[in-house]
Amino acid sequence: MTSSDNRIVEGLRSTTVYAFGLIQSQFDSFDEYFSLRDKNRYLQAENTRLSYENSQLQNALLENIRLRKLLQFKYETGYEFIPAKVVGNSPQDFVTGYLLSTEDYQRVRKNAAVMTADGLVGKIVKKSGKYLICQNLLDPGSRVSVRIQRNRELGIISWGGGNTFRLNNIPNTVEVLKGDVLFTSGMSQIFPPNIKVGVVLSIKRNSSRLFQDIVVHPAVNFNILEEVFILQARKQDESGS
Repeated sequence: MTSSDNRIVEGLRSTTVYAFGLIQSQFDSFDEYFSLRDKNRYLQAENTRLSYENSQLQNALLENIRLRKLLQFKYETGYEFIPAKVVGNSPQDFVTGYLLSTEDYQRVRKNAAVMTADGLVGKIVKKSGKYLICQNLLDPGSRVSVRIQRNRELGIISWGGGNTFRLNNIPNTVEVLKGDVLFTSGMSQIFPPNIKVGVVLSIKRNSSRLFQDIVVHPAVNFNILEEVFILQARKQDESGS
């Protein structure tokens, strides 16, 4: 082989090595790309998992707080608590409220009060198939006797339009302040005393009228209810008396 041939062979070798080097570099780039993509997917999955676990922990904490409030209320009263799920809205031609589902369906009595840890929701008005119909406080026919916590004045809560209540029968001579808290009065065979109903939002006095015009913000957000508790007086054989 002549020196000229050697130079040609060396040139081919150099070209081949260079070409293989480029190809290997491309493969390395592909490997790096797929490795980064896999790592990114893994990190996204981990982030989603941790976010879900964090959400679960937050909900568990809130559930614990709700149950603590409800259990404390339970021990202070002669009423039993029956848990129920909100599974839908009540028929619109009947009442404004909800369809409730509970394993203790047979034990629930008509006119039993319904509440959450935040406050009063309404009452049971009918059984329909396997479900209970709850009339909530936004129904035009709903009425609840309440007291103003600060001065113990009695009034009647009714629907005030939209997501508000109206506090009725409060004379102009009675001092009512924005932010006053309203609780059930206990002057009813349906609603136990001291369940939060709402907070005074605005007050108007009219000299031509005997009573004040008082708007109340509900204690309960009726748009996001998922679970409730049904309260009914314990029977004598259940309370041990």
